[in-house]
Amino acid sequence: MPYRRLPTTDKARRRALDAALKQASKMDESKLAFSKNTLRELNLVKTNFENTLIQYNADIKTQLEKNKEYKVVLEKAVMYISHFIQVLFMTVEREEIKEEALEFYGLADANHKVPLLNTEQEILDWGQKIIEGEQKRIQKSGSPIYTPSIAIVKVKVEEFKDIAIFMQNLKRISARSFERMKETRKSTNDFISKMWNEIEEHHESGSPKHKRQRAQEYGIVYVFRRKEKKKLSTEDLQTDLLFDFG
Repeated sequence: MPYRRLPTTDKARRRALDAALKQASKMDESKLAFSKNTLRELNLVKTNFENTLIQYNADIKTQLEKNKEYKVVLEKAVMYISHFIQVLFMTVEREEIKEEALEFYGLADANHKVPLLNTEQEILDWGQKIIEGEQKRIQKSGSPIYTPSIAIVKVKVEEFKDIAIFMQNLKRISARSFERMKETRKSTNDFISKMWNEIEEHHESGSPKHKRQRAQEYGIVYVFRRKEKKKLSTEDLQTDLLFDFG
């Protein structure tokens, strides 16, 4: 016997709900294969599912679009921090700045190598260290470093800090939206299963084939196993598999 398959995608869920509503629009409520309460619930479930899906897609789209900007700002911050540190090391090598000055920046033990800037925290931490270090060195009568200046580095670090915080908020919003969508998918499938049970119970009389055909008019999907398909005649396949989306 073919088995009934619940929707596994959002498109299939909408199709199942739409099929039931389309059938309901063509018939008198008293002749429907499900109750008036189920019809009211069907409308509510469809509205809730579509609204939740719209919000979920919008949240994901916003995060993806903002992520492109985030990557650009991140790369700029890393570049300016890295370039400033490289220039600092070169000025020390040229003896324009004393080696001890590296202590202001937390780079005394760095062996003249740019520290890792792979994570948000590393970028923010080293950005803050070199900003504070340059300010302390200048306060001790040191000459400012240019190309890049610490003012530009500070701007890039602040821009990155702002967008990093914004992205964290977007991720939390998207995570909550995903959980709502996950719950809505489950509750929608639960309703569809209940509605389909009601439809099948309504069509108890007749042959299994005839009952399936009437149930399929409401959007119920039946899937034939491979061996079952081979046993069906060409004519049966044309009729029975009309609503087989598998």
